Amino acid sequence: MVYLDHAASTAPFPEVLDAMLPWFQPCHIGNPSSIHSQGVSARHAIEKAREQVAQMIGADPSEIFFTSGGTEANNAWFRCLTKHIVLTDEIEHHSISEPLKNACVCPLPVVMKYARVWSDGSVDMDDLERLIIENKKALGAVSVMWVNNELGTVNPIKEIGTLCKKYDVPFHTDAVAAAGHVPIDVHAYNVDFLSLSGHKFGAPQGIGVLYISNLIRKEPWVYGGGQERGLRGGTENVPGIVGIGKAAEIVTKRLPRQMAQWAHLRDVFLNELSVEMDGEFHINGDTDRRSSAIISLTLPGVNSESLLLLLDQQDIYLSAGSACSASDATTSHVLRGIGLSEESVACTVRISMGFDTTDDEMRQAAQGVASAAHRLKAMYS
Repeated sequence: MVYLDHAASTAPFPEVLDAMLPWFQPCHIGNPSSIHSQGVSARHAIEKAREQVAQMIGADPSEIFFTSGGTEANNAWFRCLTKHIVLTDEIEHHSISEPLKNACVCPLPVVMKYARVWSDGSVDMDDLERLIIENKKALGAVSVMWVNNELGTVNPIKEIGTLCKKYDVPFHTDAVAAAGHVPIDVHAYNVDFLSLSGHKFGAPQGIGVLYISNLIRKEPWVYGGGQERGLRGGTENVPGIVGIGKAAEIVTKRLPRQMAQWAHLRDVFLNELSVEMDGEFHINGDTDRRSSAIISLTLPGVNSESLLLLLDQQDIYLSAGSACSASDATTSHVLRGIGLSEESVACTVRISMGFDTTDDEMRQAAQGVASAAHRLKAMYS
C-alpha cells in the first residue's frame, strides 16, 4: 500500500501511542481538576504537554490552550476581537471562512474583506497593506494561513506579522498544515493567534491547540467548569493532550532532517514522473516557497476522480483536494482562487508525504499515476 494523503491525516508516532497508553489505565483516571494524587498527576502531564507545544512554536506555555482540533481553534480565536472587520483571502480553509461568515463581534456581524493572492497561492502583500490602511478604524484582525493545505505554498508569515505590528492589528494564522513541516516562531514573527491540529504532525485525532499571545485580551469560547484558565470549559482530554505534547517534542527535534527528506522525496517523485510522462503535467504553487511535503499536480485531460479510482485499485491513495471538503460537490475553491480553469481543477490531484514515506513509495506512486493517466487518455482518445 502507498498512502500519500498525509495532509488529510497522518498516523500517530509509535512513541506518542506509548506515551498515551498509561493514561487509559485505571491508575491514571483522575480528573485534572481534582486535588488527589491521581488528579495532580494528570495536571502535571497536561502542563508538561503545554511546555512541549510551546517550545515547538516559540511561545510561552501560558499562551497555549488545548482544543479538540484545528477547526475548534479556528472557530474560537476571533471571540477575542473588539472590532468587526477581518482581512483574509479567498483560499483559506473552510474552518476559517465559514465561522467568520456566521460570527458577530462587539456585537456586529463580522465583515470579511479579501486580499488578492498570486497564482502560486501566496498573499499579495501590497494589496494586504492597502486593505489594512483603508479599514484601520474598524479592523479587528488579519487572518492568513501559514501553509496552504492543498498547494503547499508557504505564505510570508514574518512579513505579514511585521506589517500587522506596524499598524497595530492582531494577526491570526491557521498553521494546521505548517506544524511539524516548517519552522514556527510566533514571537519572532509577531503572531497573535495560531491554530494547530495534532493529527497533522503525529498526534492522535481529536486534539488541537489555540495559541493566544499574552498581549491579547482573552474571551472564553466554551463556558463550563473553568478549565484552560477559564477559556474552554470541560474536562480535559488527558491522553490526547499527552499525545500532542509528545508529538510536538518529536517533530521539533526532527524538523531539519525531515524537511530535507521531504525535498528529496519530492525530487524522486517528480524525476520518475518526468521519465514516464514528460510534458504531460504541471505543478501548482510557489517553487521556491513551498512545503516540500505537498505536491499539487495537474494532469491535463485526465479526470482526477477517475484517476484516483484506478490508483485505488493499485493500493495507491492520493487526494483530489482537501479531505475536509470531500463531501462538497463543488470544485476546489483554492485551485479556482489561484486562477485555474474548471477543466484544470478537475484534472488536479494532491500528493502529500508523511513522516515515514519512502523513496520506493514515491517511485511506485509516480509510475502508478503515469500508467493510470495513460490508460484514461487512451480510453477517451
